[in-house]
Amino acid sequence: MVQRTLKYYYQKARKEGWALPQFNFSCAEQLQGIVQAAVRLKAPLLVGTSEGDSGFLGKAQAVALVGAHRKETKIPIYLNFDHGKSLESVKEAIEAGYDAVHFDGSSYSFKESVGITKRVVALARKRRISVVEGEFAEIPGKHSTFHKGKAPKLGKDSFTDPKEANEFVEKTGVDSLAVLIGTVHGMYAENPRLDIERLREIKKHATCFMVLHGGSGTPPRDLLRAVKTGVVKVNISTELRGAFINTLRATLKEMPNEITPYKILPKSVEAVQKVAEHHLQFLGSANKI
Repeated sequence: MVQRTLKYYYQKARKEGWALPQFNFSCAEQLQGIVQAAVRLKAPLLVGTSEGDSGFLGKAQAVALVGAHRKETKIPIYLNFDHGKSLESVKEAIEAGYDAVHFDGSSYSFKESVGITKRVVALARKRRISVVEGEFAEIPGKHSTFHKGKAPKLGKDSFTDPKEANEFVEKTGVDSLAVLIGTVHGMYAENPRLDIERLREIKKHATCFMVLHGGSGTPPRDLLRAVKTGVVKVNISTELRGAFINTLRATLKEMPNEITPYKILPKSVEAVQKVAEHHLQFLGSANKI
């Protein structure tokens, strides 16, 4: 069977009103649990590595791991380079064989972000990469952290401006745009509500695919409304990391004298699988292969 592109599934998701979760991983065991969830639920799978994840695991190693799972399971699995902060790091991911890339230009001026993103798009097109994601409005928070208090209060003047979104997409040629409408990286005792009306306005002005970062902990009702409004991808990272590490800590307490990794890690793999299954079902990508 010919491998369908990630863009095909974005188009399918937008047309049918569901979304792909993007699950980030930084070790083989996390990826194992994620893949098991997709196989069980017959779901197309999008996984990602951030600069930190790929710095630890290795970009070539991430590509090889995903390729091995794709070959063995026969399900569509795509690897995205998440939050690349420089042209150099994104270029490395493209050359390593990633299926999609995300350039995060939020730390640059709008003009600088447009310029670098255009170069990323040009490089990606040469390698026939299906999806290039752009970002110019910074999504706040730390995606590796559980917080006891409320999420940072966001002023709506910091949200993605619909007209700027249109200008950015037209000038860069990106396929998807990470929009800021209230999500934050990380999980909090009380995560913010989403500005769905702002999302509708962005949809009117920008013709690209819309994606959300900071999906972990976001109010479920708001996530569903965002998906029904046109969001095709929701990033999930903190929840998976928490499931993996908290389960590992509990296992080490139960088995303080065990030193064999394959006896210690299965419960953490299972915990990741359960979280991934929940999001595949909730966002509607189960049984969509």
